[in-house]
Amino acid sequence: MKRQIAIGLALAMMVATTGVEAQLGGLLRKKAGEVLGGKKPATPPPAAPAETPAPESPDTPPPASPGSGDRVAAPAASKDPVSPLEVSALPVRQSAVQVLRDRVRARPDGDWDQLPYIPPAAVAAAYALDESAQVALVETVGAALKAMVTSATFMAEHDTFVKGEHHGVDHGLKGVVSIEEAVKKNDLKAMEAIQSRMMVTMAVDQVQSLPAAFLKEQFTQELADWTKRAADPKQGSRAKYQKLVAKAQPLQALAPEDEAFRRGYAVLKSIDNDGPDTEEAVFAIHARQKQEEEQLAYDQHNLKGRLKRQLSAFVAIASKVDFAAQTVEKNKQTLFVNPAYERQGALWKACFRAGQAPTTAAVKLAQAWLAEL
Repeated sequence: MKRQIAIGLALAMMVATTGVEAQLGGLLRKKAGEVLGGKKPATPPPAAPAETPAPESPDTPPPASPGSGDRVAAPAASKDPVSPLEVSALPVRQSAVQVLRDRVRARPDGDWDQLPYIPPAAVAAAYALDESAQVALVETVGAALKAMVTSATFMAEHDTFVKGEHHGVDHGLKGVVSIEEAVKKNDLKAMEAIQSRMMVTMAVDQVQSLPAAFLKEQFTQELADWTKRAADPKQGSRAKYQKLVAKAQPLQALAPEDEAFRRGYAVLKSIDNDGPDTEEAVFAIHARQKQEEEQLAYDQHNLKGRLKRQLSAFVAIASKVDFAAQTVEKNKQTLFVNPAYERQGALWKACFRAGQAPTTAAVKLAQAWLAEL
């Protein structure tokens, strides 16, 4: 069976701007022209089973305003028809955003449920390329992607995405450990420290977010309870409650809308939970905890980490493709004889359709890139 180029594989590794398109457009046109020779592209035979490409996702970001780097440049005016493999004719940005910014539904093994949308004309033109041209296409797209995603512009755009979608910010903190990691490592000391900081932070967030009327009512009730406990000689923590009453009394004259009241009440909450007893210490812990939470989110979703995961998953999946797998026609569908192959994801099947040479070229690019990350 003839193999169709996995144009979806190329799109999954492609991000384009005007500058990149200018460099690639002519090469892709030339490659397509060399093979097609002006003839109508052959219609691909039934390919290996794969999920039907879906229309562009509704949450795919629309083109941004001019100058943002988001808009795909329109092809220059020409008497010659634009090749369907022209970068400007492909939904390259939408496909890249789907892959790198949470728009592709991933399976547990790292594969995808389906490939990004690919225009049928591009599939037909790519199918018509011979093997060497298919390899050249994969190599060219890979080089273009690397140049683009390592640019300052794209990295800044991705950082904006991480901040907006995941509340992740790079504060330059190193060695930040999440509570989940501490539990996994059974690091009791780290777990206790994180939980202590989280208690302080939660108290500050609660006091700062509650409605003023409710906050005043809660403060009045707690002060009455603290006063009762402070007067009880049998109370084991009597000294703590005496401190709470002493620090709470100046706040009684303040309005709950007053920032000084809210900050002071946050300190009282900290003392009640056996935390720090000064405003400086409480809000320093709160600020640090927020920074660490943002750093953890950034570390998880930043571009370098996302690339490592996507490239590693691709190498692992592509390396296990059985290019000699047998298929059979059944009810006008091409199915794998081996049921286990039928259950594989969209990337595995795309690699099978592409064939061994283009897939090997893509794996080589991915491995070289991973070595640099």
